[in-house]
Amino acid sequence: MVPPTKAIFFDLGETLVTQNIEDSMVTRNALQTISKILPHHVSPRTLFKLYMRGYKTNDKTRSEYNVEIPIRAWMRQLLERVLVDEPEPRLVEKCIQIIVRARAANAVAFHDAHETIRLLSRRRAKLGVISNVSSHDVALGILDHTRLSKYFDLVITSALTGIRKPDPGIFRYALYQLDITPREAVIVGDSERHDIRGGYTAGFRTVLISRRKRVEESFADYQFGSLIDAAPTLQSL
Repeated sequence: MVPPTKAIFFDLGETLVTQNIEDSMVTRNALQTISKILPHHVSPRTLFKLYMRGYKTNDKTRSEYNVEIPIRAWMRQLLERVLVDEPEPRLVEKCIQIIVRARAANAVAFHDAHETIRLLSRRRAKLGVISNVSSHDVALGILDHTRLSKYFDLVITSALTGIRKPDPGIFRYALYQLDITPREAVIVGDSERHDIRGGYTAGFRTVLISRRKRVEESFADYQFGSLIDAAPTLQSL
């Protein structure tokens, strides 16, 4: 017998929210602002080139080993490449704040996110987020910006844990925070690899949101084309 659900976790990017403009443009705009506060002139174009070079290297490591490289490490690495001296901690923090604000402001909630989460908030099950993101503050900023933060009891990120989905460790960390078992938890996400297979390995019940086309041979217990389509099932679990 399957125990009643005590927590429903959601992926953040492309499940609850999407981007207003493409990620590379957000990065370019943020780096343009950063270029103005550096001790000496570095063109935004040079900053972007070096940022993307570092991103490709870091992302390969993150994807292969399911570990997070936090934004502080990324930013320090970038500044060390463009400055002669070691970057001052205050400069690193200020640059991080610029990136965080830019990414949070770029997020928009899917049209059915608020209605779905509001419906689920009426039941006793806790609501949480499990997200792969290099800055915990970015995740919190996105939830604040999209006015979704009030619904969630727990926000778990790879930046917070150091572990990225699909590694079961980040799912188990979320369970530990609420003192519940895997079968008492549900993960809702758009990624078959990160959310569904990761959740399946961790013992969660899984709900795939596939807005474009149905995923064949999915590990998901349930699959829907939108959050609002999934709402009745999530209410009944």
